[in-house]
Amino acid sequence: MIVLWILLGLALLWLIFLFGPCLVAYHTIFSRRAGTDFERAVAPEGDFAPWAELLKESREALRARGLRELSLRSADGLRLVGDYCDGGSDRTAILLHGYRSDPMVNLAVQAARFAGRGWNVLIPDQRAHGRSEGERTGLGLLERNDLPDWVRWLRTGTPTRKIVVYGVSMGAAAAAFAADRLDPEAVEALVLDCGFASPWEQIRGDCVKRRLPAGLMMPLIRLLVKRGMGLELRSSARENLGRTRIPCFFLHGTADKTVPWAVGRANYEACAAKKAFYSVTGAGHTTAFLQDPDRAEEALFAFLREIDPEAGRPKSRSNQPNHA
Repeated sequence: MIVLWILLGLALLWLIFLFGPCLVAYHTIFSRRAGTDFERAVAPEGDFAPWAELLKESREALRARGLRELSLRSADGLRLVGDYCDGGSDRTAILLHGYRSDPMVNLAVQAARFAGRGWNVLIPDQRAHGRSEGERTGLGLLERNDLPDWVRWLRTGTPTRKIVVYGVSMGAAAAAFAADRLDPEAVEALVLDCGFASPWEQIRGDCVKRRLPAGLMMPLIRLLVKRGMGLELRSSARENLGRTRIPCFFLHGTADKTVPWAVGRANYEACAAKKAFYSVTGAGHTTAFLQDPDRAEEALFAFLREIDPEAGRPKSRSNQPNHA
């Protein structure tokens, strides 16, 4: 009888001190929550204050070109919403923001640079973010299923002939996870900006930074994710990159503490397609392009021109058949 009470006591302690925090972590990480606010991010005390004027100017430039809201239904029935800037082109850049971030914080500058070169631009709110439906984010594992839907929408609903996907952080992970399932005839390049390879690595690293017992917590979090969402946290996008035929351009800052530079380099090494790696000295997480946008833009488009000389200045849709 005493042994039974001891076992029950140990089970209760396990529930309180280990399973409970893991359950809280699971809901905290994967549930819909308010993300980065643009105005706070660019405020004097915000993380993006050094690039506040650049971000504001880029956002206004996009708005001046005209952004219209569009939506589609995901394979699992969610209404996904995005902003589309119609540049009258036969090429479109899809830009995917990071985890709980405002798309304009992550992507306004890049989007404005594409638009300035005559591209159409599509900036979706990822599932469980912004205007898009969904109560769970998948750190790229769910979002990878939405990217082919956006590609199909562009190919059938607009005159788009070629697509470049630009992802930042989780957006880059989603693109990398989808790299071997996207049609190379439609998607001519992936741009992977400070992307991680494995949700497991990211969550484990965060546990270590917070001095939590990662060795004890991670197996339980993995189990909760598998039971609750049907996802395998140990999945690595390097496997998908190793099978892709789509050229990939990697950007990474050397001072990135969220997704270390070495992770981005390992992703690059794993990629089986034509590739290039652009390293930005001193740049932190999601700021590699912002650190020197002119050079980053030139390096990116030099790579795109190697794939297709027309990438720098897309053709007008007036000479293209309408797919709608």
